[in-house]
Amino acid sequence: MRRIMKRLGAVAVIFLLLSGCTQQAVQKEQEEQPRTMSMVIASDAPTSIQLAAQEFANRLAYYSDGELEISLNTSDRLDSALTADDTQFALVENERLSKAVEPLETFALPFFFQDADYLFSGLNSERTREQLNRLLAEQYPMEIKMSVVYGYEDLAADGSVDLTDFRKRYPLAVTRSFFSQEQQQEIGALEIEGENPLQMLLDKEVEIAPVELEELVQAAQSQDYPLVLLESRHQLKPAYLMMQTGLYEQLTPKQQAAVEQAVVMACGYCRTVADQNRRENLEQLQQLGVPVEPVNREKYFALLADIYQYDAGNMLYRPDAQLDRLVRSDAVKYSVS
Repeated sequence: MRRIMKRLGAVAVIFLLLSGCTQQAVQKEQEEQPRTMSMVIASDAPTSIQLAAQEFANRLAYYSDGELEISLNTSDRLDSALTADDTQFALVENERLSKAVEPLETFALPFFFQDADYLFSGLNSERTREQLNRLLAEQYPMEIKMSVVYGYEDLAADGSVDLTDFRKRYPLAVTRSFFSQEQQQEIGALEIEGENPLQMLLDKEVEIAPVELEELVQAAQSQDYPLVLLESRHQLKPAYLMMQTGLYEQLTPKQQAAVEQAVVMACGYCRTVADQNRRENLEQLQQLGVPVEPVNREKYFALLADIYQYDAGNMLYRPDAQLDRLVRSDAVKYSVS
């Protein structure tokens, strides 16, 4: 009987050892399996956003040694996608987020940012990012890891416009009017609202219209109407690379470092693509014979900064005072060129 008990005991010990080894093997295998996470962008996102998102996916897999992988998805219902539990990352343009987070409309104001470096340093300061994330948390379980410029807007005009004539107010097409009549007069504009500013210019309803360079290239290729580019870069368009709230803390230190590196590289690539697209479009406009006129950006930046800071109460849209103050105080000041 004792022999039988001893044999049973030995068998039990061996079973336990084997079981433990099996559990360890399963656990090790699970740890070695890559963790796949979802990243979403808008289904009609511009090229710079699409390529930057793919860059983030590639870099994250590389820096994490394959521990983290991204499933890149597009959505035409981005608002819902950002609240979904299975969305871990997103790269979203400011104009989309501002529909739900109204203070972000501040960044759509003309000449709000001096240049791309000003935007980057102003939006990525610790204080500004904390405030942006407080605003974002009211609508989405996401937090911003980094902000970056993804595109620009300039002005198209007919051949009669002379911006050195400060006595004249030029009819300017806008999708939304920000300024009072008195402020428009000070700026030298007469804002006329419409859904398609460039078409309003082509239909001779206005003399100036905001435009993306790609739009202007297409118009110049298909229209005989004499167009002029006013190289204003009056709107620099931010995008935000976001991460699901609380996810970062669930990662290992190595994986956290991989996320940080991938974010930096993806955002840098986003700006590179935006700048490259701009150069290529400018070259195309030159080949099409579209005159390019400089704009005194320093003058308009200073003029509108005074309005935003000291006369915002009279604007039709009042910028968020805290965001305005944070960006202006934290942004690195660069010369406007």
